[in-house]
Amino acid sequence: MELSDRDLFLLPRRPSDPMILDWRGDEDAENYGRSLADGAWNEMWDRRRRQAFWIMLADRVIGEVELFDMRRGERTAELRIGIAQRGDLGQGYGRRALRLVLRYAREHLRLKEAYLRVEERNARAVACYRAVGFRAVGRLAGRRFPHPVLLMTCDLGDERLLERLARGGEVESARRPLAGGDLLVQQPEVLAVE
Repeated sequence: MELSDRDLFLLPRRPSDPMILDWRGDEDAENYGRSLADGAWNEMWDRRRRQAFWIMLADRVIGEVELFDMRRGERTAELRIGIAQRGDLGQGYGRRALRLVLRYAREHLRLKEAYLRVEERNARAVACYRAVGFRAVGRLAGRRFPHPVLLMTCDLGDERLLERLARGGEVESARRPLAGGDLLVQQPEVLAVE
């Protein structure tokens, strides 16, 4: 399966690859584990439960995207993406990389759902995720979450979504605001309805 979109492509990451991206100073990236100490990447690698890619623009690495905590029985995985350089933000590279990895998840890994967590205040990321078909299904808030975190999911079984991903179009329903019936988690163990 080709993982490219014009000049942007995804290069599979190997356990032996060094951590060459500098995420220091990026609060969002640091909060979600992208600042790994030397050797930590090899220790956590498990190809059965993790697929990771470098995001390449022509001949340079601009970020990374991974599917992890893959549950083959449930056919789900959590998704994480990051563009390393501020100058590359807002250029549509994240959206293009997401389209590629979601098609890969559906067609190659046979997953039926991808989900992610994103800080609600990260409007750029939330808009990007919605543009490719993720929708908010819940929210983590409370003492353990100084900044509320949205829980978002993408139904990879939706054929209309896949057609749009293949054509590179935005998903119309992705721009809907968070519905009033979304879940609110006050504490990690307690679920309530807003």
